Amino acid sequence: MAMTTKSFIINTVFFIFLSLLTGPFLSYGADKSIEIKKDIRAGDVLTVDSPAFVGSSSEYAPIETVIKEGKKYHLTNSEILDIITEEKTEYSESWILYEGVEYIDRMPETARIQVINEDLKLKQTVELPVVSQVEECSYWNYDFTFPIEVSGYQEDTYLLGEREIPNGAPLTDYAEEFLKYLNLPEDYYQITSIVWTGEPVEQNGDMVRNAQAQGKKLVKNIRAVYGGEVAVPSVQAQIYRGIYEEDRTESQTDPLNYKNSETAVYERQAWNGYRKIVRYIITITITLTVLLLLLIIILTLLKKKKAEADTDPDSQSD
Repeated sequence: MAMTTKSFIINTVFFIFLSLLTGPFLSYGADKSIEIKKDIRAGDVLTVDSPAFVGSSSEYAPIETVIKEGKKYHLTNSEILDIITEEKTEYSESWILYEGVEYIDRMPETARIQVINEDLKLKQTVELPVVSQVEECSYWNYDFTFPIEVSGYQEDTYLLGEREIPNGAPLTDYAEEFLKYLNLPEDYYQITSIVWTGEPVEQNGDMVRNAQAQGKKLVKNIRAVYGGEVAVPSVQAQIYRGIYEEDRTESQTDPLNYKNSETAVYERQAWNGYRKIVRYIITITITLTVLLLLLIIILTLLKKKKAEADTDPDSQSD
């Protein structure tokens, strides 16, 4: 019984001493943290939106492969999104082909044309100014006729402007004079015949006579382009969105490309400064208190044990 009590006392004292010695180290050990860093490797991601459209989407579907800045991207996902387009102003133009334009014609400076937005299926009629004119071809038109009025007609002569022409002379012989009189250049007009169309009549006290000229004129087909800023209204439409990822199979010798970095920190407790000191003092105080209580109990037990031994006749006889 004595050996058991003695062993218990020694083991208890040793355990308390060990706790007192290692307590601060265990407390500080709880302050350590584990930090894990994880890098995620990823190639470049490219998002491509089609123009806004109304109607069939097949022609707006994204293509399988895109080359951008020397990099090759493959389509990984695609979707159709409903949108409402913003009202905007964009440049639009259209053309009108004018056929048989002759020298005396003047091209219109503006025109009402129909502007069509194929993507949004919009048709608008707007007035736009001319921005360019292109001559597509030129040719002689033999249906050229025009009336001529001769004034100052007398029995022997008549006046063509300021030129006096003998009455009875062939009018065709004076074709050039007639063109000059009408202010028509010979490069664009040629007269092949001139005939009288009536007898002389009096007008405002002057004798006049009408004739008809026939010939050819040089005409052109001109394509006029009209353009300008046109307001496009807001409409309900759709877009095709394609998601592409960089193809790295062709460049495996390139350095790894890390796009995202994630850091996770795991801590049991965070102790520093003043808190560490307070905890250490509390640990020592509690340990010493427990040790003191145990010593009191042990001493009490030993005293009681001794008293029992002194009063026990068997132990005295021994």
